[in-house]
Amino acid sequence: MQRIKKIIKKALKIDHTSYLKPLKKVQYIGSHYHGYYIPENLLNENSVCYCVGAGEDVTFDTELVVNYNAKVFIFDPAPEGINHFAKLNTMVKNGETLSVGSTPFTYRISAPQLDKITYIETGVWSEKTLIKFYKPTVENYASHSIELFNASQEYIEVPVDRLSNLMKDLKHKSIDLFKMEIEGAEYTVIKTIVEDKPDIKIILVEFDEVYHPKDSRYVFRIKEATKSLIEAGYTLAHSTPHYKKLFVRNDVFEALKAKKINNHFKLYKI
Repeated sequence: MQRIKKIIKKALKIDHTSYLKPLKKVQYIGSHYHGYYIPENLLNENSVCYCVGAGEDVTFDTELVVNYNAKVFIFDPAPEGINHFAKLNTMVKNGETLSVGSTPFTYRISAPQLDKITYIETGVWSEKTLIKFYKPTVENYASHSIELFNASQEYIEVPVDRLSNLMKDLKHKSIDLFKMEIEGAEYTVIKTIVEDKPDIKIILVEFDEVYHPKDSRYVFRIKEATKSLIEAGYTLAHSTPHYKKLFVRNDVFEALKAKKINNHFKLYKI
């Protein structure tokens, strides 16, 4: 039965491997549940990374600094993320350690490295506005959501803005890495990326409907979002069975395959 389901998924192009062109040299960073696969040796101290969605686990975000000394900007207006990042700051600067997850991951970041991270209490959406973030209805779930849990009627209002506006405000003409873990809002943000065509080398997406589907057609929504990024000039270079995906801009993908990467300023050998 599982084999038949796999065949049907592949035929409909809704399998997690559909449209995949694997990049061989990828590495996993971050905790068991909130880490991501990224290309090896792509990032460095000049890299600008936007990590959208914090919750109670920013291990991927902090590991970007630990591993690459990258410039990291975290965006999350929800209290879970704000409080967790404040707790991490306090503990690290007091010389204490903090572990997260049921498969424990201990933060490795130092106090000076933590100072390099900019936390912005704004969400990413399609426009600049105040929007309702609904309180989770799932027990022990750590994140409010624009798209999920609205049946609860419990919400907070928080600021959000369009990615292109945030880039202008921060004076960033390009982003090396853009990560979205935003509880169902990823479809809307992907649409703005396709429309605005910001200069982004790699995009990481957790499609949250795998865990909280609105209906049985969620795999087709993931398929359409995947296709839209491919049509916008990205290659799907990695995908986990839970549809956590790595998209690499086509020119960067080809350079990585050729074992070199042109970062517009300097040639890095891999």
